[in-house]
Amino acid sequence: MPEMRRKNIGWILVYCALVAGTSVCTIQAWTYGTDGFVQLVSNLGWILNLPAWIALYIVHGPGIRTEPIWITLVNAIGWFGWVGGAWVIWGRQSKRKRESEFAPFKINAGRRAFVARSTLGGLGAVAAGAAGYATLIEPWQLKVRNYTVKIEGLDPRLDGFRIAHVSDTHLGPRILTKHIVEAYQMAIDLEPDLIVHTGDHVHDGVDGIDEAAVLCSTMVEAVPLGMVGTLGNHDWWGDGDRLSGALSDVGVRMIDNARVFLSPNRELVSEPVAGALAIVGLGDLTDHEVLVGQAFDGIDPMMPRLVLAHNPDTAEIGELTNADSPRVDLMLSGHTHGGQVRIPFLGTPIVPSRFGQKYAGGLVDGPAFRVLISRGIGMSMLPVRIGVPPEISVITLRA
Repeated sequence: MPEMRRKNIGWILVYCALVAGTSVCTIQAWTYGTDGFVQLVSNLGWILNLPAWIALYIVHGPGIRTEPIWITLVNAIGWFGWVGGAWVIWGRQSKRKRESEFAPFKINAGRRAFVARSTLGGLGAVAAGAAGYATLIEPWQLKVRNYTVKIEGLDPRLDGFRIAHVSDTHLGPRILTKHIVEAYQMAIDLEPDLIVHTGDHVHDGVDGIDEAAVLCSTMVEAVPLGMVGTLGNHDWWGDGDRLSGALSDVGVRMIDNARVFLSPNRELVSEPVAGALAIVGLGDLTDHEVLVGQAFDGIDPMMPRLVLAHNPDTAEIGELTNADSPRVDLMLSGHTHGGQVRIPFLGTPIVPSRFGQKYAGGLVDGPAFRVLISRGIGMSMLPVRIGVPPEISVITLRA
């Protein structure tokens, strides 16, 4: 009995350590905005205890994610399932082993207990390993995807113009600031002529607005034509107008429901000139407003156009697909993150789009024009990436 009591105390200590460790890190990340290692532990604990998070989300809503008491309760429930389940299974195998000591064929019972424990340990290791890879490894492995897109009527002087496309950085409790800094530096190192950002600079709220602007300022200063951008739905969950103003203050040309023109001399100008490429921005489809008439007003019908719109579903709205809709040659979007999880032979099970996997990522054909969707730099609904690493897109325009 003393030995069994010591083992039980060991299980209790493991449980308390897991609850305390993940709760402290999650509180630091979500309540106090601490950056760094605590975010990684928080993300891992979040996934391992996902059933508990879902249950309490349903009961009390997403506001619990920043409340220390609720964070602790979620981790207490989640780890109780993991540790309690392991304790029950382990205890049963120990009991069977003790009973087998008074029965014939002791060695066979011992082997059965060994196999059972090995199986339990193996399954636990696989689950923890998968969660660890999905939260600690792949989300930080940045990739570069290159695209060459022909634009009808593009001035020959703009042939070969290179655009780096970044999107969905989601600065906040789930994404390391270091990761965003590395992504932006990677975009600079690709030596594009222009960088565009299609929104979701911050995860939500207003705490990260000034920092997001400072981070973008490095690209404004390092790239010949700087940066042009629009906002995403997460940006508007906080204070979209304030964020847009902060980005403008550091030199980002914000074009939500507005436009800017790339002249044949490779300069960004506010008014159309002969031979220019119009770069048109549209507001977010779900949390702002899409003002197609305002954005395209007065642009020569023959002028080629590049459109920035955070949500790729924007390509399906009637104002852009009717017979009298304005010309669009290519739309750059983000929002869907590639689904964040891609399963071989099954694809991406969850894509935040009304059109399923169509707009998960890459260059696709919309009903009226092509859409290039970035799989993004950060993460949103779940802090995982499996088979969908974060990316920066580079688009080379050809006449």
